[in-house]
Amino acid sequence: MVYSRTIDDTALSFGVSGRLYKSNVLLYDHQTESLWSQLMARAVAGPMAGDRLTILPSHRTTWRFWSARHPQTRILSTRTGFDRNYTIDPYEGYYRVSSIWFPVGNVRKDLPAKERVLGITIGNEARAYPLSRITQDAGVIEDVVGGETIRIQIDPGGEISGVSDDRKTLLPHLFVYWFAWQAFYPDTTVYASSR
Repeated sequence: MVYSRTIDDTALSFGVSGRLYKSNVLLYDHQTESLWSQLMARAVAGPMAGDRLTILPSHRTTWRFWSARHPQTRILSTRTGFDRNYTIDPYEGYYRVSSIWFPVGNVRKDLPAKERVLGITIGNEARAYPLSRITQDAGVIEDVVGGETIRIQIDPGGEISGVSDDRKTLLPHLFVYWFAWQAFYPDTTVYASSR
């Protein structure tokens, strides 16, 4: 997820607080040390509590796909001045087990707790699209959320290459575990594939 860091004409800078809310990382801003929920897109504690972040449309993709389309892309160096192996994913073990490390309350049984979903909210309606169901075939999934037609583009490699409305405007969306999505959006519906 990508957010604008400007709130009321002030540019904030953010860091990872190391704290969790409903098993989801809280950010903090360096200026006021307020805590910000990624999934709620707002400050939950501190001087900015209640202020909202503006989510920006973005794409999630693989390096192979991106570099093929943008071969001149520059990437961050792993030479950071710290002796750290950046090729090791600290969460690798977490991805493989079905259990959740930190409690989130009751988890709805619609999907396995750690099913990865594409989450979309429009107006007051939230919908989860299980990645295991929707990325099996290339093409376009059309659906209606919050009274608005949406299109999810799946490329031949099984990647979601775009989420837009019927005017081809990119729509904000999140990739998240089911347990977190349903904890923050308890009234969410789950997409029922007709494919």
